[in-house]
Amino acid sequence: MKDNSDIDYKRRTHYIIIALLGIAVLWLNYCSLRAHVSSNSRLITDYQPKEDELARYRNPAVAGIFYSADKDRLDSEVEHYLADTASPLDYQPRILIVPHAGYVYSASTAAKAYGRLQKYAAKIKNVILLGPSHRVAFRGAALPSADFFATPLGAVPVNRELTAQLAALPGFKIDDHPHKEEHSLEVQLPFLQKVLKKFKIIPVVYGEVDPGLLAQALEPLVERDDTLLVVSADLSHYNDYETARELDGRTADMVANNQAELENHMSCGADGINAALLIAKEAALRPEMLELLNSGDTSGDKQRVVGYGAWSFGEGEKPASKPKLSPLERETENLKLFAAAYKDQLRRIVSRSLAEAVRHKHYSPARKDYGNELFDKGASFVTLKQNGELRGCVGTVVPHVAVAHDLAENAYRAAMEDGRFSPLTEEELSRTRFSISLLTGFERVPYWDESDLLNRIRPGIDGLIIRDGDRQGLFLPSVWKELPDKAEFLKNLKVKAGFNPSYWSNNIKVYRFRTVEINDED
Repeated sequence: MKDNSDIDYKRRTHYIIIALLGIAVLWLNYCSLRAHVSSNSRLITDYQPKEDELARYRNPAVAGIFYSADKDRLDSEVEHYLADTASPLDYQPRILIVPHAGYVYSASTAAKAYGRLQKYAAKIKNVILLGPSHRVAFRGAALPSADFFATPLGAVPVNRELTAQLAALPGFKIDDHPHKEEHSLEVQLPFLQKVLKKFKIIPVVYGEVDPGLLAQALEPLVERDDTLLVVSADLSHYNDYETARELDGRTADMVANNQAELENHMSCGADGINAALLIAKEAALRPEMLELLNSGDTSGDKQRVVGYGAWSFGEGEKPASKPKLSPLERETENLKLFAAAYKDQLRRIVSRSLAEAVRHKHYSPARKDYGNELFDKGASFVTLKQNGELRGCVGTVVPHVAVAHDLAENAYRAAMEDGRFSPLTEEELSRTRFSISLLTGFERVPYWDESDLLNRIRPGIDGLIIRDGDRQGLFLPSVWKELPDKAEFLKNLKVKAGFNPSYWSNNIKVYRFRTVEINDED
């Protein structure tokens, strides 16, 4: 019989052997790892993370606000908008102008442009996105440091090479702040993701900037066959429906004629559109308007609307046509047709208003007594003369009421409220002649100096407005009959605005307009 001490000894020996074997295994593993590390130190020091671990993303700022944040729903909505577009264009678009409002308001208009890209999707590898800054005030143009712009449909890569090239140019810089919350570029991405195949973007947000600087920088890129410029811009803001239609119509005329003179009240993206027009003119690209409407057409609210338009620019063959009229010339021709058709009714309004005025009453034309077209908005002047001498002249420059009401009111004011003359009396009425001036819209006259301005003025044709600070003067084209010399015309206009005849400043803003004249004895 074995005693207990012998059993305990054997157990201890067994445990010791197991422990030693464990230590040996650990030692061998340590030696093996040490040898591996010392012979291949790159295992530790040369570790390279995957590309997307280092990439910087610009995350969506307006998903769920301007468009759906749900991937499937967004995909379906964009597909729906694109399905409602016409067949592809017969030329590859080089520039698009598209709106950037919430999808419920303007996506259908944007889709009119994006849908035309499908035929050329494989050719387009780079898209320059050019949009105005709505939240951050700054000078110049900002490019992002991000490698990707994300949407619910996925991430779109940024072309870092081209972005760096632009950032090196005057007026451009890398600055993420304007991009962080900006919607004007972001809302374009889902459309591009649905239409194009493999592409990269060059996102440019601009603040206060010279359109010429933008055009000069972007034109070399737009000339590349694989590059598309998308200009993000809504049109007029917060006018009533009819005013918006008129103002946006003028914008459309300017785009149609590559007239890069849009002002900020015409579009929040005026500088971007002007840059596109400068590029188009230099590259001989022709514009094509695809749609023009406003939020009153899409939402139903016509009190305060925002205008939306879609254009495409390409190198397609131009159809044979008559020489294009400028927007001002076209408006003048339309105004002549209107005057010819309604001159008798227009004369009757002024005659009745003068007859009531000398009795200290106002005349209000009723719609039942005149053609419907006379109740569209219009601007007019009424001039009174006696024996060839001025007896009163009052008018409006910007349309704000129906032309019938505008004429009636201006006739009353010319007779009774022109501060240069005493109120017209009933006894004077029979020897008082009147003339009506119907005004076109006005356009800015660019110039380098006063001499250059004089060269641009057209005697006998142009009505002029000059403005500097809070001072302003206006001469109708009819004043050329009294002041046929351009220099004298301008000097007298400066006096009318409250300046010395020799006054000059490059801050003076000059506008021209045309009129159609109707005399009471025509």
